[in-house]
Amino acid sequence: MTSQTELEFASHTDTGLVRSHNEDAIVICAEAGLAVLADGMGGYNSGEVASQMSVDLVSQQIMEKQSLSWMPRLPWQNSVPAKWISEAIIYANQKVITHASQHPDNYGMGTTIVVALCHQDRLVVGHVGDSRAYRYRGGVLCMITHDHSVLQSQIDAGLVSEAEAHFSPIKNLITRAIGSHMDIEVEVHDHQLQEGDIYLLCSDGLSDMLELQQMQLALQELSGDLDMCCKTLVYLANRQGGLDNISIILFRVKKLHERGLMEYIFAS
Repeated sequence: MTSQTELEFASHTDTGLVRSHNEDAIVICAEAGLAVLADGMGGYNSGEVASQMSVDLVSQQIMEKQSLSWMPRLPWQNSVPAKWISEAIIYANQKVITHASQHPDNYGMGTTIVVALCHQDRLVVGHVGDSRAYRYRGGVLCMITHDHSVLQSQIDAGLVSEAEAHFSPIKNLITRAIGSHMDIEVEVHDHQLQEGDIYLLCSDGLSDMLELQQMQLALQELSGDLDMCCKTLVYLANRQGGLDNISIILFRVKKLHERGLMEYIFAS
């Protein structure tokens, strides 16, 4: 089953100016309204194995479940896509751990992940780690995920301010990741879509280098050309130091799903 909301996608990934290779991975399935981004870790080559395995497995699992779902998605079934995402990430986690146990060169590998799936007039976002999702609406950019990191825990506890956090030396200490533990907790939320919305998924190679206002300004100036906006954001992150791999997915809601008669009946 394909997404009935019309979307426009763009993406860009870059090694940055410090890393020797790119451990980020991206998959976009436009016909399914699906975008997946992962940021690997675990030593030379291992990080890119974990991230590529994860985006491939997660996208395959969700696509298969969509194709096997013959019933129309009705409003009271909004929990179904969230279940697909959660189960797909849990499945990928098990496969990454199994692979690492069977391949000594990949021992200890892991990855963050963020998944966005458009379902009718809703966006379902699931994530593990500190790869992020943002929404750009009405000229304002806001973060719609919550980092699973030591630093975010300190912010939540009031020990560190948002301003201080930008300069913290422990930005990259995450508390959840695919490959770290067999029992993984996936955070999933759904959001109401609006026509004209732009959603941004990114690895921390972007969010660590640029402040929210800088990303917002780029979208304000270049939202008409998503591909150019992606490339500009990568350029700006590199200009700030490019300390990590930088990966971005942008997608725009061009046309919103219109409910059919059955959907109105069940919604009323």
